[in-house]
Amino acid sequence: MQRRQLQGNVQKEKISEKLRDKIKEGIENYRSASDAPAKVDVYDVIEEIFSVLNPSLGDETKISIDEASGCLRAAYLDRKEPAERTHKQMISAIMEKGTFSVLEKPMDGELDAGSNIKLVGRADRVEDDVVMIFRSATELPEMPYAEHFMQLNTYLHMFNKDEGVIIYFDKEGNEIEFIVPKSEKLLSETIRRARILNTLLKNSIVPALEPSSRCISCPYNEKCYYPSEDKQKWGFWARGKWRELKPKSMLDL
Repeated sequence: MQRRQLQGNVQKEKISEKLRDKIKEGIENYRSASDAPAKVDVYDVIEEIFSVLNPSLGDETKISIDEASGCLRAAYLDRKEPAERTHKQMISAIMEKGTFSVLEKPMDGELDAGSNIKLVGRADRVEDDVVMIFRSATELPEMPYAEHFMQLNTYLHMFNKDEGVIIYFDKEGNEIEFIVPKSEKLLSETIRRARILNTLLKNSIVPALEPSSRCISCPYNEKCYYPSEDKQKWGFWARGKWRELKPKSMLDL
């Protein structure tokens, strides 16, 4: 009786050992398979989608509304020496765009800025009598941000509308909207900035530093605040370079 019980225990141990070997073999096969190169790399997909959402303008005569209204130095570097975005930065941009896509009815357009320069852009939503743009914010602002004022105002002139709406959303889904009338003075400032960027691009001169809260998360932060040895190219010294482009008669005033 005891002998049969012992033989039974030995048989069970052999079966258990075989099961452990099979499980171990399965785990090793799974790990080997997971190490094999995937047919589609998710990071490649992220980069591809990001590049589609943020197309690069190669034509220096075309300045985007976002470039003219934002940091001119960042716009310049995006064209001349684009920084490599982290996947976190790209995913964040993709998610924000995807969130607003259900609200959008986009329309492309361009506006003559003189001197053979065109302001180009895509409004989020254009209706019969209004232009709308949607923006995310950590906290809902009491007033619209200056760059969003400039963007919407340019779209109002571009699509010949008298007023527009800027709508902000926070992460909790709260929203606030601002009705903005058309402004000729603000358009003149936007055009001035577009012309400056065009001139600097043609002459390969880095724009002057424009400190703001955006600098913290900007991919060019180190280039601006930790300038290279070539001080004529980076940092505050770029302002001196800009003066070289002005006519001598203006410098004498």
